[in-house]
Amino acid sequence: MENNNEKKQEVSKTKKKEKKPKNRFSVGIGSIIVMLITLAVEALFTVMLMTLNILPFMYLAILITVLVLIDLGLFFMVRKSRKGSSKRLAATIIMVLVAIVMIMGCFYMLNTFDTFKKISSDGRQLEKFHVVVLVDSKYEAIEDIEGQEVYALDTQSKTYAEAKERLLTKVEVKYMTAANVTAAGHQLIDKDGKTHDEIILVSDSNYEMLCENNKGFRKNTKFLYTISVASKTNDFAKRIDVTEDPFNIYISGVDTRGSIEDVCRSDVNMIVTVNPETRQVLLTSMPRDSYVELASVGMMDKLTHTGIYGIEETIATVENWLDVEINYYYRVNFKMLVDLIDALGGVTVDIPKGFESTYWDYSFKAGENQLDGKAALAFVRERKTFEDEDEERIKNQQRVMKAILKKATNSKVILTNYTDLLNAVEGSMQTNMSNKDITAIVKMQLKDMDTGWTIKSIAVDGKDAELGTYSMGPGKPLFVSVPKEKSVEEVKKRIHEVMYPVE
Repeated sequence: MENNNEKKQEVSKTKKKEKKPKNRFSVGIGSIIVMLITLAVEALFTVMLMTLNILPFMYLAILITVLVLIDLGLFFMVRKSRKGSSKRLAATIIMVLVAIVMIMGCFYMLNTFDTFKKISSDGRQLEKFHVVVLVDSKYEAIEDIEGQEVYALDTQSKTYAEAKERLLTKVEVKYMTAANVTAAGHQLIDKDGKTHDEIILVSDSNYEMLCENNKGFRKNTKFLYTISVASKTNDFAKRIDVTEDPFNIYISGVDTRGSIEDVCRSDVNMIVTVNPETRQVLLTSMPRDSYVELASVGMMDKLTHTGIYGIEETIATVENWLDVEINYYYRVNFKMLVDLIDALGGVTVDIPKGFESTYWDYSFKAGENQLDGKAALAFVRERKTFEDEDEERIKNQQRVMKAILKKATNSKVILTNYTDLLNAVEGSMQTNMSNKDITAIVKMQLKDMDTGWTIKSIAVDGKDAELGTYSMGPGKPLFVSVPKEKSVEEVKKRIHEVMYPVE
């Protein structure tokens, strides 16, 4: 009996030795997996943020520090709590939420990369050419003009030459020369209003000019066929350090209803002179009808017509005219103005004298007006209600531009409405600023959020006249604004003073 009891005691001692103490505070495999996923997503978000380089170092350091502290806190919270306890469950839920927030952040970063890629122009431009005939023409389809004569402009344009070649691959035609746009239009409807059943090949911009300057031209003509020709310009940006050196941006506002890459006339023309050291901005506006010398051919034309020959022609012409170096350009359409102002939550514009909009159902009071995107568009496009039509419209464009810059630079709207702002510019803006330049400007503004900018404006003054233009030909005088020499000299002086202030 004693031996049996001794054996039982020995077995009992052995089982006690083999039995390990239960660790109630170990980290479960589920928690480890969630923690690793969270850390991986945080790492990805941080790398993408650093690659984008849009946050100032102080903000980035704070963000990384906060994430590290959260991760350490959650780790110890899981490590020191019992399995299945409410604390461990809460820690796991927080980790999942952090991971979701980081994933959303990654999507924001991808959206930012994509938007910057889309608005940073690679020099691509798209020009449309139309085969135009009378509405009641005997020609109903492009095949009907086989073997016929087609009037085309006498021009050295490479895109025009390509359009002519591509039309020949569709049908066999014989090209006849038209000296200018007006001469081409007269092949269909002459100066006396008599119609002719002929065929012309003109660009979309040329067609719009014919419609604008010949009553009934749009109503009495139609497109038989359209050819789209893509072209590419060289990178002509004059790059500098945008956070330290003064620079000029050319704003070309186009009323295009197609792609922002479409070649078309420029309705809004403005130079934005920026001095990041003194925090000064000067807005210089030029009437769209300014009578200027084209840089490429040395002939006189409207400033708005320079857009027909590409943004490079516009900038070269303005540089020669105002003796200023333009570093970058932004081409924007009116859709972007509406979307941008709405993304900013509206803007406040101080209007000196109230008026009723002529074509849109808006009224504006004297004093401060809170405008949404559509109201702002109606405001900047209004012209007929003013005695000095285009001059007052230019002033209103500057008032809205000032309001946009004030809202974007003197508030935290860049952070709070970030996604809406990206969506506003995507597809409606084109620039030759690099991603690096754009992020550098945003980063600078985020860093100095509370430092205000001084925004002033000036405009070129002109005298109304009717003169011949290179685009339409000498036989078709158009309304133009001949720049006053004194006004031009004052503009040159003011731009120079902002860029190179006397210390």
